[in-house]
Formats: sequence, C-alpha cells, structure tokens
Amino acid sequence: MSWIRLVCKTLRTERTALAFYLVNAGILILIFNLMLDQLAIAYPLIMSLAVLLVYLSYKLYTLYCFLDQLNAAGTAGVLPRYTDDAKEELVFSAIADIHAAYQEKLAALNEKVSGRNTLFTSFIHNMKSSAAVIELAAGSSHAGKLADIALENEKMKSNLEQALNILRLDEFANDYVPERIELHDLVASVINDRRRDFIYAGVFPKLCDTQAFVYTDKKWCGYMLDQIVTNAVKYSPADGKISFDMESDGKQVTLHIRDEGVGIPPEDVPRVFELFYTGQNGRSPRNSATGIGLAMVKHIAKQLGHEVGLTSAVGQGTCVSITFLAAHDAPLR
Repeated sequence: MSWIRLVCKTLRTERTALAFYLVNAGILILIFNLMLDQLAIAYPLIMSLAVLLVYLSYKLYTLYCFLDQLNAAGTAGVLPRYTDDAKEELVFSAIADIHAAYQEKLAALNEKVSGRNTLFTSFIHNMKSSAAVIELAAGSSHAGKLADIALENEKMKSNLEQALNILRLDEFANDYVPERIELHDLVASVINDRRRDFIYAGVFPKLCDTQAFVYTDKKWCGYMLDQIVTNAVKYSPADGKISFDMESDGKQVTLHIRDEGVGIPPEDVPRVFELFYTGQNGRSPRNSATGIGLAMVKHIAKQLGHEVGLTSAVGQGTCVSITFLAAHDAPLR
C-alpha cells in the first residue's frame, strides 16, 4: 500500500478525531479571545494543529504496523502473538479462530476425499478381480463354471450398490424416509436376499418368531443388516449357525445377530467400527476385508438414531446388536 493511500485511509478512520480537533480549535480560539484584548486566531490554531499532527502521525504508524503484520500473516500463515493495541489483538485472535476452524474443515474434507479415493480403489480392484474370474470361466466349456460366473456377477453388483450407497450418504437427509417397519419381515428379507451366500458357506440362519414394529428407514436399515449378515457368513465355519433374536423393554427394541465364527481379538474390538480398519481377521488370505462394512453400519445407525454395539470372543463368535425406537402402537409380541 502506498503512503498516499495509507494517509487517506488514516484520515478516513480518524474522522471522529478530526471532528474533536475542530471543536477543540474553536474552544481554544474562544478562550484566547476572551482572555486577551486583541484578536488571536493563529496561535491557538497552531497549538491544536501541532497536537493533531502528533496524534495522526502515531495513528499512521500504528496502522502501518497493523497492515504490515496482517500482510505477513497472509503470506506466511503465522499470526502475531502479541500486539500493542487491544483492538488489534482482538482482530488477530478472531482471525486465528477463523483460520483454525478453516484448517479443521479442510483437514476433514481432505480425509473424506482420501478415504473415498481409497474406497473406490478397493471397489475397482474387487470388480477387476470379478471380471477376471468371469473371463476365465467364460473361456471354459465346463458347465460348473456358470455358477462361478453367477457368483462373481453378484459380487460386482454388490460392490456397485455399495459404492452408490456411499455416494448417497452425503445427501442422507434427502434419501431418508422414516416409517413403521415390522423388523422380523425386514430381517427375513435380508436373509432371503443372501440365501446364496448361506448355501455356499454351509451356514444356517435361525430367525426367532418374535415380531416387533420399529421406526426406521427400510432401505438404509436393510443395508445395515445386509452388511452385518455378510460379515457373519464370511467368518462362520461350515455347518455354523447365525441366530437373529429380539428383545424389548417397551420403549426400545434390540436386535441381536450372533454367529459362531472365529471371533474378534480383544485388542481389535474397540476399533471394528473405524473406517478401513480390518484387524487380524480381515488381513488373513481367506477372509480379506476392506474395513468398510461395519464403519458404514455405525455411520448409518447414527444417522437413523439407532444404537449399535458389538461383543465378541475368540473361538466363540460375535454378536452385533442394534437398538431401535419401538413403534408403541404395535408392541412386540
């Protein structure tokens, strides 16, 4: 900023001081003329003008220092810790708070973008693997290869559906339809959709006869249950069972999904809902995992107002519990 612009800016900001100067000069002239016999104008004007020049020079210097610090902060990104003026300190403090909030939001956005990139890289890799299996199976005349093609096609469809659901999470409020749902029927529907996985894995679902009506979004709740069932089937041994039980206290309904799988080591349990955390089980060649499913379950449950929890013991299996708000006009029976 040029000195001329700096002087003009100082004069604009000190309009109040200039008004006081004019009043002060008028009072001084009046006092001098009352005390002296002859007319005196120049002397009191010079005195008041000298004081004004000193004051304006000081304000010009402080404004210059302020703008210099502000420019340095904008260039280097480092705000001064101390200033000579209380207003300047408040201004820099406010700027520091805004900067910190901006950095926090930027870091969260970068983390989100990075996570999404990792996620879609994983999806693309999974679909490429499925495509490779389909290509090999298609080149074979063996009738049994048709089953492999069908299985890999289902995997590709599942990956694509999961990718679309993750993209929709950003606009969850626009895609959320809370309604009264019969939980038993919804669980049965999810089990039926995954019947092929149960058959291939040799795992048997055991659904209780209890009926319960809850408030939830049918599509998103079904997606949550599907992720939990997929994990339960993946980590269950052949001839194992996955049980679905419900309990209610009148205000809430809790669904328990228990498997008889390998279980989760105690050190991994607190982190199973973290995005991309696979734990020891997920890193094994037999049960490779992306660390996405349970993280999505936790996020969706929070958006829906449900509570989700997990308990597990190595060699005994895992239990995932989801607590819903009960629909009071249709109690559990």
